[in-house]
Amino acid sequence: MRISPIVNSFSSGELSPRLMGRTDSPKYSSGCEVMENFIALPHGGARRRGGTRFINEVKNSSHTTRLIPFEYNVSQTYVLELGDQYMRFYTNSSGVFGQVQSGGSAYEITTPWLHSEIGEIQFAQNADVMWLVHPNHAPQKLVRSSHASWSLSAEQFKKGPFNEVNQDETLTIAFSDTSSTTQNITASSALFDSGHIGTDWLIDTLPGQATGEVVWVRVNSVASSTVANVTIKDTDNMPQATTATNLWQPPAFCSTNGFPSAVVFYEQRLWYASTDAKPQSFWGSKPVQYEDFGPGANADDGLFYTIASNRVNRIKWLAAQRVLIAGTTGGEFRISGGSDSAITPTNIDVRRQTSYGSKETSHIYVGSDVFFIQRSGTQVRNVAYKWESDAFDSDDLTFLAEHITDGGVTRLAYTQVPDNLIYALRADGTLLMLTYTPSQEVVGWHRHVTDGQFKDVAVISEDGPDQIVFIVQRGSDQFIEVYEPDSFMDSLVSYSGSPASSVSGLSHLEGETVQIVADDGVHPDQVVSGGQISLNYSASEITVGLQFTSILKPTRYGANVGDGTSMGKIKRWNEVFVRLENSAIPKINGQRPPVRSVDTTYGTAQPMTSEDVNVRNLGYDRDGIVEIEQDLPLPCHIVSMFGTLSVGG
Repeated sequence: MRISPIVNSFSSGELSPRLMGRTDSPKYSSGCEVMENFIALPHGGARRRGGTRFINEVKNSSHTTRLIPFEYNVSQTYVLELGDQYMRFYTNSSGVFGQVQSGGSAYEITTPWLHSEIGEIQFAQNADVMWLVHPNHAPQKLVRSSHASWSLSAEQFKKGPFNEVNQDETLTIAFSDTSSTTQNITASSALFDSGHIGTDWLIDTLPGQATGEVVWVRVNSVASSTVANVTIKDTDNMPQATTATNLWQPPAFCSTNGFPSAVVFYEQRLWYASTDAKPQSFWGSKPVQYEDFGPGANADDGLFYTIASNRVNRIKWLAAQRVLIAGTTGGEFRISGGSDSAITPTNIDVRRQTSYGSKETSHIYVGSDVFFIQRSGTQVRNVAYKWESDAFDSDDLTFLAEHITDGGVTRLAYTQVPDNLIYALRADGTLLMLTYTPSQEVVGWHRHVTDGQFKDVAVISEDGPDQIVFIVQRGSDQFIEVYEPDSFMDSLVSYSGSPASSVSGLSHLEGETVQIVADDGVHPDQVVSGGQISLNYSASEITVGLQFTSILKPTRYGANVGDGTSMGKIKRWNEVFVRLENSAIPKINGQRPPVRSVDTTYGTAQPMTSEDVNVRNLGYDRDGIVEIEQDLPLPCHIVSMFGTLSVGG
């Protein structure tokens, strides 16, 4: 029997092997068995991914390195390179992405984080100031003064933050006198250590009195585990007695109790969460006073809250959306003021929404949703408000492609211009992308590989297409590389100028076989030697980089053909057409249709085509698989695939 099938959408991306028998599902007909280095477009087609441009090597390739986006506005954006106790900066200058330098060298500042810690850093930004947190270090404040003038210092709190009131009735504190602004305080048993120097405490010297009796002190020094020297910070509230009291509040953040591991801005407050001592707690500053966490009962006072749970579920991240959302190891919680009211110290409403839990600290915002990596590490989920239930729920975005995250996901990022794409880094260095357009019911995963491993990704939103920056490990080196949507080689270097027959600046590709595009034409491959390559002819526009191959293998045809399914029957594609859009001609099951037109003048590059190309007589088998492959350093945009298929001999 001869039939004429058509595949007019690849938008479901690469599907799980578990779905290869679900020919009844609409996702099957719009899915692929393999989608590698192709991007599923929400319109239905598949477009080859762009390449990456080499910028430079990270400071120390033997250490872990991290990228963090910094966006002041759409015209002033940066990517921060964090490594072992240092930070470097990258930005677009005159339309060219590169490293910020000072005096001819990389501009760099010192940081407190070891390279083994930077993967856990979380951050929140307000204008040209960014707050960064890690559970082993005091919160840090990064301030941009100008293009090459940045400062990083530990946050200087005006007051607090504090933990809850002491619950041990036998552990008391007493002042030395009631008049000295600087004096010793004495604990009934071991309490103080050097980690408390510089921290704030609240001590109630008259427990029976309603107001004016709580003394705010800051520790100057620690003489012993029971004696500390303090300064009274608010002299309007001096000690009312020297009687020992068990009503006191210790500092929330110090080397003794740990430091916060999550941070976010919400309702004009700066929120911190999750120390080692209080993994289920969060703290909110006074509105607009981000360094002041002074507690109280007024609406504009700072606040502190601990999520009640049947087991300890550490808060892994905070996200500001319709409400404040806390992702913990055991579930996702909404934090609000109740009835659409602002959160205040007296009306905090915390409710569990889902119970999936988070493994990593990485989360991203996609529209009104928050995406996170589930506790298993192999599922990417969202937290989204559902109006019908007036609650937040979570969907597994890897349900149709559970195989694609094997080994675990370590980082998420998101671009919305020109395409809505979620980036997920797999632990083995594979870059995963998710085409996500829920309004069109498009959820499609695809895999992207390179000659090396993708180690990190950061996205900055600019006045135009988003800028996507990677750390890629190639051999023993780690490189900063930026996404080039209109080039189709990796770690590329380009030349533009007077006609030249060689290209230098390729030392990062020493000994590699590279592809070359010269004046829009594909030049024979060359091997980099001495940091350069030589061409067979001169050209004015030259691009040199590593090859990657794009492979698209749609699902096997499995519709009913008169006497039942076509599955298992002998098949042969008599003719296959691939409809292209502004594309170079790819291989189809290993055959490449003629790539030169008789209308193209000799010595000029063949222009891209928007037409149907075809191959014939692909041979007999039981699967009828068609594989489309592009290995030339040129674009490939597949709109649809159709043809004539013989089934049953």
